[in-house]
Amino acid sequence: MWNPDSDLTRSFGDFQPLFGYIDLHFYQQPGLYTDPSFIQLSFISTACMLFFVLLFLWWMCKLLDNIYEDSLFSYENVSIVFKLGLTLIVAGTAYTYTDGLLLSKALAALTVSNAQISLSDLSYVDTLIGGIVLLLISWALKIAVRAVEENNKTI
Repeated sequence: MWNPDSDLTRSFGDFQPLFGYIDLHFYQQPGLYTDPSFIQLSFISTACMLFFVLLFLWWMCKLLDNIYEDSLFSYENVSIVFKLGLTLIVAGTAYTYTDGLLLSKALAALTVSNAQISLSDLSYVDTLIGGIVLLLISWALKIAVRAVEENNKTI
C-alpha cells in the first residue's frame, strides 16, 4: 500500500482482494486493483474483519470462562454480552459495509455487453440487527441476574 513498487510487494504477486459474497475472477488484472483508494479500502476492510473477529472471540472466551467457573447469571456476564453486542454493531457492521463497497467498486469495473449488473448491498443490516438483539439479551440477562440475586437473598 505504501510502497507498491518494492521487492516485498512484488513477491506477493498480483493483488487479489477478498469479496464476501461472490467469487470474482478477472482474466487480466484490472486497473481498479492498482487504484490506491481501492487498495486502501481493501486494507480497511481486512483490518475491520480482523478487529471484529479478535474482539468477538475475546469476549466469547471471557463469557464462556465465566459461565464455566461461576454461572450465567452474573453482572459481569451482562457487561460481556453488552460488549459483544457493541462489537457486532460497530466492528461487524464496519466490516460488512466496507466489504460491500469493495464489491460494488469491483462490479462497476466489469464490462458486460448484453446485461446490466446492479447491486443493492444491505448485508451490513444483518450485523446491525444481530448486535441489537445481543443488546436486548444483555438487558434481559440483567433483569434475570437481579431476580436470581433477589431469590438467593430470600432463601
